[in-house]
Amino acid sequence: MILCVDMDAFFASVEKASKPHLKDKPVAVIGAKERTVVTTACYIARKYGVRTGMSKYEAEKICPFINMVTGNNRKYTYISSQIMDFLKTLTDKVEIYSVDEAFLQIPGEKAEDVISDIKNYVKKRFGITCSVGAGKSKLVAKMASGINKPDGFLVISDGETIDFLDSFKLEDIWGIGKKLSERFYNMGVFNTADMRKLGRDKLCNIFGKNGYYYHMMACGDDREGVRVEDEAVKSIGHSMTFPEDVRDARMFNAYLLQLCEMVSGRARHHNVSGKTITLSIRFPDMSTLSKRHTINYLTCATHHIYDVSRYIATMFPENFLENGIRLIGVTLSNLIHDTQELCSVFDGRDMGKVYKAMDAINEKYGGFTVSFASILNCRRKGARTISPAWKPKGLRKVDVL
Repeated sequence: MILCVDMDAFFASVEKASKPHLKDKPVAVIGAKERTVVTTACYIARKYGVRTGMSKYEAEKICPFINMVTGNNRKYTYISSQIMDFLKTLTDKVEIYSVDEAFLQIPGEKAEDVISDIKNYVKKRFGITCSVGAGKSKLVAKMASGINKPDGFLVISDGETIDFLDSFKLEDIWGIGKKLSERFYNMGVFNTADMRKLGRDKLCNIFGKNGYYYHMMACGDDREGVRVEDEAVKSIGHSMTFPEDVRDARMFNAYLLQLCEMVSGRARHHNVSGKTITLSIRFPDMSTLSKRHTINYLTCATHHIYDVSRYIATMFPENFLENGIRLIGVTLSNLIHDTQELCSVFDGRDMGKVYKAMDAINEKYGGFTVSFASILNCRRKGARTISPAWKPKGLRKVDVL
């Protein structure tokens, strides 16, 4: 049986546990900068409509008496690491999915005892709560974990799986999403029961190899089980919100180079290379554009990732900087592990020794001790927020402030 352990409003719950005067009050955790968004809202605040990703001013508008607390990322990652270490004492099959969520594979007959142990540990050790779902697959466990939040649990037996999944709208199924569900709705498919009726062969004719996966989902199965190794990581990315909207191409390129160096440095540190680069930009109205490009060689070199990112930027509307950019993100994907490629037959520059020297100095004295000169123009050095994919070890581990 698979368990999904999901912390309840994790950051906000940690803050409430350490600040008893906030116990029965609406709380939102925000960043330290002026231009910040809500990273987590407690359940009291959510009743007023406060949601993750909402700007500080929007949250204060709909809930004027909300308590804004500046996040303490080191505290959250420390507690997360302690919880994940405890989960590993229960089974060696643990997939750390994010800073506040994990999947465990355990013998079915031990499910309720293990759930009780987890909930008791989290509550007694840290004064916070978690919700746990259990089922035949990660999909079922994930869906079950959200039913009785906060501080709840739900075990779905094999015999209950189909009826359980059929009770959800497609857009609420983990892994479906709004756009895909709309496509299904246009086909007259409104739930997982309709997907099964359509049949695997027809789903494959419409969606290609993904059709096979959608049919598995409709039956309550997963494409993959609990993953425990770093090889499961398929991408490395960083994003950054600017201190103020960027309209100047020179400053945009400086921040872009900084992000490329952060992605590249982490790839080099963990000895992985990739072929696909994705560039994302977010505008002041919070709308986002993303485009990707796949090259015909592997790389983890900053100048390769930067050159491709600059090329991708030409795919955006010609005047995309005119109204300002709020955020940019760079991701390297299509990864190959246990390889470090710093030059290619298409590039005469051999930067290998330079990168190795930079990495040695930065590892000893801290990030950006040595870097590219144009990055000196950036007001913000490094994106040290907790990403949704943060892990306490391996490729997903990023030092936070």
